[in-house]
Amino acid sequence: MLLHGLFGALVSVALAAGAVAAAGEINAKDLGAAGDGATDDTAAIQAALDQAGAAGGGVVSLPSGKYRLDGHLTIPTGVTLSGVWEAPHFSTPEVGTVLLAYEGRGQEDGPPLLMLETNSTVRGLTVVYPEQRASQITAYPWTIQGRGTHLNVSDVTLLNPYKGIDFGTYAHEMHYIRNVYGCPLKIGVHLDKCTDIGRVENVHFNPNSWTRSGMDTAPQGDDGARLVEYMQANLVAFEIGRSDWEFMLNTFSWGCRVGYRFFESEAGPTNGNFLGIAADWAVIPLLVESTQPPGLLITNGEFVGSPACEAVVRIAPSNSGVVQLANCSFWGPHQKIVEAAGNGLVSLSQCNFCQWANRPPAEGADPVPAIDVISGSATISGCLFQQAKDHIRLREGVVSAVVMGNHTRGPARFIIETQGDVQVLGNVVRP
Repeated sequence: MLLHGLFGALVSVALAAGAVAAAGEINAKDLGAAGDGATDDTAAIQAALDQAGAAGGGVVSLPSGKYRLDGHLTIPTGVTLSGVWEAPHFSTPEVGTVLLAYEGRGQEDGPPLLMLETNSTVRGLTVVYPEQRASQITAYPWTIQGRGTHLNVSDVTLLNPYKGIDFGTYAHEMHYIRNVYGCPLKIGVHLDKCTDIGRVENVHFNPNSWTRSGMDTAPQGDDGARLVEYMQANLVAFEIGRSDWEFMLNTFSWGCRVGYRFFESEAGPTNGNFLGIAADWAVIPLLVESTQPPGLLITNGEFVGSPACEAVVRIAPSNSGVVQLANCSFWGPHQKIVEAAGNGLVSLSQCNFCQWANRPPAEGADPVPAIDVISGSATISGCLFQQAKDHIRLREGVVSAVVMGNHTRGPARFIIETQGDVQVLGNVVRP
């Protein structure tokens, strides 16, 4: 009897908790949102969001449908805007919850479509810009922007935004971006002014999100080629300024100008842990302009340069920090794999260099080695060079270097021009 009574009490508590959770959820359709793709639902959805915010937080649900937005929305503190979709996707936007964004055409600096406040979340949505065309790409404001602490985006498809997610214009802490797909056109994710541990996981940018969407605006044929040409000239998939202890896991971009850009803003540069990041067919897959002293820890990366790529990893003269790449692989029709300048340290350990120097240098031009260290310091150890071409060049500006335990196809072709402290030992030829 005691156990039976205890079980019944627990059930009653659970049912009561469920009733409270249900009571804290507001269906935007109850406040007038139509979801028919034609009615402007901005005011109705904002009313639901404001009601949830006034109640101290809650969930505003958007049932399956197309919600036209001729304006923009603010998600108040403690509020979640939740659609119907359990994962990002690039199928036809006829299922789940779809936001049709119309405001801001030609106004890059206008208000974002969705502004997140502290402890707010956007999840389970597909965002589409119906008037965007690959034949004549037009600027729009940010799709998602945030300010405050704990800004969350999850399970979202940004089908064809001009600029995707901005957690950097405003100071903030502990952003969380997870499970996002899409085809951004100018910037995918912008991070800056973050003073405490942000996380970005499972973000995948690929033109397929738009070209395979089934929309009547999906770029095909010549328009598909124009889309890729535009992306190669303009798109920065991930750009990171000041972020203390950034964690990035399993991210990918295809066809952009810059895959990952690490820069110093007015707030400073970044440091962090970057695991399983990848950039394919990029003009500059990895660009490091500056880092904090703790540096960048990049592990299990995969990087492929496009035919226009002169160096897969470009470390700018402005960098004075540490860039460490471990267990990374590089292949594709690019020229150099690493070009390192500045007075920092680049460390390459257990990396796999498959192809480089895909265009022979012009007569009298400099050689095209896999690794070209212009200045600063370098450690190159335990790596595999899979071609019998120039492997490493250490130029006059190099102050110190260790080249140890590498495998080269054919005899080692190390061009050492520096008078700095260079230690070369234990390298072997792989038949």
